[in-house]
Amino acid sequence: MARIAFVQNIAFEYLGVMYISSILKKYGHSAEAFVVGGNEDKVVEEIVGLNPQVVGFSCTTGAHIWALAFAEKIKKRLPCKIIFGGAHATYFPEIINEKAVDIICRGEGELPLLEIANKIDKNIDISDTLNCWFKVDGQIVRNEQRDLIENLDDLPFPDRELYIKRYPYLKRSQKAFIGRRGCPFSCTFCFNHAWMNLYKGKGRVVRYRSVDNLIAEIKEAKNRFGLKTAYMQDDTFILDKKWLEEFSDKYKKEINLPFICLIRADLADEEIIRMLFKAGCKNVFFGIESGSEKIRNSILKKNISDDQIRNTAALLHKYGIRFRTYNMLGLPGETLNDAFKTVGINIEIKTDFPWCAIFHPFPGTELARYAQEKGFFDSASDTANPSFFKDSVIKSEHKRELVNLQKLFLYAVKFPNVSGIIRRLIRCRPNFVFDLVFLLGYAWSYLFSENLTLKEMFSLGIRNVRRFFWVGSKFV
Repeated sequence: MARIAFVQNIAFEYLGVMYISSILKKYGHSAEAFVVGGNEDKVVEEIVGLNPQVVGFSCTTGAHIWALAFAEKIKKRLPCKIIFGGAHATYFPEIINEKAVDIICRGEGELPLLEIANKIDKNIDISDTLNCWFKVDGQIVRNEQRDLIENLDDLPFPDRELYIKRYPYLKRSQKAFIGRRGCPFSCTFCFNHAWMNLYKGKGRVVRYRSVDNLIAEIKEAKNRFGLKTAYMQDDTFILDKKWLEEFSDKYKKEINLPFICLIRADLADEEIIRMLFKAGCKNVFFGIESGSEKIRNSILKKNISDDQIRNTAALLHKYGIRFRTYNMLGLPGETLNDAFKTVGINIEIKTDFPWCAIFHPFPGTELARYAQEKGFFDSASDTANPSFFKDSVIKSEHKRELVNLQKLFLYAVKFPNVSGIIRRLIRCRPNFVFDLVFLLGYAWSYLFSENLTLKEMFSLGIRNVRRFFWVGSKFV
C-alpha cells in the first residue's frame, strides 16, 4: 500500500484531489489531505507522522510560491517524492527545475497517480509514467501525455470523506459536481486552448458522464453528506441541450434540490432557461469579462455580443433565476472608460451578484503571450500574485484606478447613484480600507450566490481571508 498526502493552503474541497483520492483508495492505497492554516509547523509534524512516500501539491500560478516554500519544509523532514500538479505544473512545467520538486503531473491526474502508487507498492521504477516529468540523477525525464479518460463513468465518485474527516468545518450543505470534462471554446485568458494542444490526438476533449451516473453521485451525497444545494461546476453546463433535457427531468424527479450552474450567454435560449427553472436551478453564473465588445471579442475571443448578454439576463429575470456575472479589470490595453463600460453593462442588466477579478496573465494562455509581446508585463510566473483580487501586474497609466475600481465593483453596480463618489475614490492610493470594503462585498455575494448558510460562509471565510493578504512569502 502506497501512502499519498495532498497539501494545500486553501480551506476548500478540491474536486480534482477527491477524484484522485477515490481511485487510489479503490485500488488499496492510502490518501490523506492536509490544509495548512496559521501553524505550518504543526501540519509538517502531522505529515511526518503519516510518513507518506509521495506528497502532492495541486496549485495555480501564484499559489505555487507558497507551495514551493512548504515543500522545502517537508523535504527536510521526509525522504518522500514531491509532486506538483494542477494548472501551474501543466502549463509551466519548468517548475520541475525547482529544488523541492521531484515530479510534475500535467493534465488529468487520476491514472498517473494510481500508476505511481502501484509502482511504489511493487518497488519498481516510476520514471516512465505518462503525463509526468521526473527529476532523475540531475536530468529531467519528460514523458508523453496518455490518452484522455474516455468513459468518465468508469471513475469512482469523488472521495467526499477525504477532507471532512480531518477538517469537519469543511462539511457544507453545498457540494460540487461535474458532469462533463473539457471545453470547446478558446477564450484567450483561459488555459483551454493550451489544454487542447497538450492533448492533441489523445482523444476527445469534451466528454460527458451519463446522466444516470451523475444523478447517482448526487443522490449519494444527498443521503450521506446532508446535501442541500448542488453546484454543477462544468465550464458550460448547458452545452448539450439533449443531455441537459435528460438531466433536468431526472434531477427534478430523483433529487429535487436547488442547484447552481455555469452557462454562456450565447448558448442560452428560452427553452434552456425554462428547463433549468423547472429542474430547480436557483442561481447561474456566466462571464461578461469586459463591457467593451472590442476587448471581449477581439482580444479575449469570447465571441459574445452585448445583445446576447442582455437577452440572457432578461430571460433569467423572467424565470426568477438569479445570476452572478464574471468580470475582469486591468486587461492589456484597457482604458478607464472601458472599465466603466464593464460596470455599465452590469448595471443595465441588473446583475444580482457582480463578481470582478483583476486580470492575471497565467502561463500557457494566449492572452499572457499577447500581453508579454506587447510589453504589458514581464513574466507570467515570477510576478503572479496568489490572489487575483489583490493587485495587477499589467502596466497601465490607470493601474491605481483600475485596481481600486475592482475593489468597489460590486458597489458601483448595485448602487449606480454613487458613481460620482466612486470615480473620485478610485484616484486614492490603494489601502487597507479598499481591501476591507471589497472583502465585505465579496462575502455577501459569496453567501447568497452560492446558497450557503451564514455559519458555512463565516467558517470558510475566516480560514481563507489571510490568503488575500499573502504576497510572495509574507503577509502585508
